[in-house]
Amino acid sequence: MQFLFPFLYNNFRYDKFFNVLNMTAQLIDQRFKRLIYVRGFTLIELLIVIAILGILAAAVLVAINPGKRTRQAQDAKRKNDIGALATEIQAYYTAPGLGQYPTSLSVLVNDKYLKQMPKDPTSTLDYNYDYGTSEAAVWATLAEPTSAGTNLWCYESTSGKASETTAGTCAD
Repeated sequence: MQFLFPFLYNNFRYDKFFNVLNMTAQLIDQRFKRLIYVRGFTLIELLIVIAILGILAAAVLVAINPGKRTRQAQDAKRKNDIGALATEIQAYYTAPGLGQYPTSLSVLVNDKYLKQMPKDPTSTLDYNYDYGTSEAAVWATLAEPTSAGTNLWCYESTSGKASETTAGTCAD
């Protein structure tokens, strides 16, 4: 029992006991200070990580190429608008008693075929339109053509299709 509770007995030396407690407290304090220093990152390590993240971010931006994606989105809008105009031009042509193409694209808005005239996403101008007695064509210049040598998205009523063509071949 004296081993478990030595301070209860008369021969217990308090000075040795407190020396041991003091030394233990110093060891714990030193170990705790070391742990604090081991846990942190150095400034050099942080700078290296930030530099690596910057390089990765630049590589991702190059791979994504936001300018090209923007031009492709604008071309998708142009193609969609040309398709909508082509549908309404054909509806105007096949309307009972008409049998002719509109003289301008604004006729489609005036006659309530369209609620509003679609505009080019970059220039905000109307799309190009040409008509004759038996044919009509609507086209727009593409910012990011999918094939080399083409730069127009053209709808021609004679073929009933819209496709990429070269300049000068639409509405001939």
